Amino acid sequence: MSQPAAQPVEPVLWLNGAFTPLGQAAVSPLDRGLLFGDGLFETLRAQEGRALWLAEHLARLKASAHFLNIPLASEPDWPALIAELLDRNHLAEGLARVKIVLTRGAEPALGLPAASRPTLMVTAQAYAPPTPAAYQAGWRLHTFSQGAAPALAGHKTLSYLFYLWARQAAQKAGADEAIILDGAGLVAETAMGSLLCRQEGRWWTPQSPAHLPGITLGQARRLLAADGQQLEDRPARPADLLACPTVWVLNSLMGIMTVSHLDGQALAEPLPEMAEEYRRRLWQAGGE
Repeated sequence: MSQPAAQPVEPVLWLNGAFTPLGQAAVSPLDRGLLFGDGLFETLRAQEGRALWLAEHLARLKASAHFLNIPLASEPDWPALIAELLDRNHLAEGLARVKIVLTRGAEPALGLPAASRPTLMVTAQAYAPPTPAAYQAGWRLHTFSQGAAPALAGHKTLSYLFYLWARQAAQKAGADEAIILDGAGLVAETAMGSLLCRQEGRWWTPQSPAHLPGITLGQARRLLAADGQQLEDRPARPADLLACPTVWVLNSLMGIMTVSHLDGQALAEPLPEMAEEYRRRLWQAGGE
């Protein structure tokens, strides 16, 4: 006699102080995160039950919350919360994606009024990283020229439609990811990560007011410094990237992805083996 099929376990999230099954979770339809994208988020990589670079992600979240007048007065015990959330979702082993979302809540006044009841939510899902073959092959990048990065690009806001539009344009162009330009035509970053470049043995990253302070880029800067190498911040235009033999894309989930082509042009030295070594060191340092 066959056994009945196992019922899928409903995901659990943490919402405003309580663990709640996904199907029972609710926020107000007047929440400004829904109405205006008035909020912030952080996406973290978790491995073996522990979120990497949690302190750095929280520092960026708090700095942007202060800038946008969204109070984060009452905070949970973040490590314990995330560990329990992963455990409740059967993600205490392996890799997971943890997302923290903070919104202003349901405030009727215009402008950026102080939030009397902000919404704070944390979710966790299984994460499948790029395959070894994908890391080896690298990404094709496409310069998005239909618009410039928004004025709040230095903050990880929920107003993310511009970046999704840019990434969709890149995919239509046969690429994997979009290069974002600022209002002056300078390279800022990609739609989902920071850029790290190597030219004539020297490392540099594009400098722009529209660049989000990258958590993984900051950690890569520390690793390079430990190797006696300096990472320079310099203004760059798309032509400067094309002239660079090595370009990598960095973010908190995948770590380091090499770039094979930029706007259809093959780059001379993607250096996938070097990227793999730095990626390994990133995960090792983050898990300590």
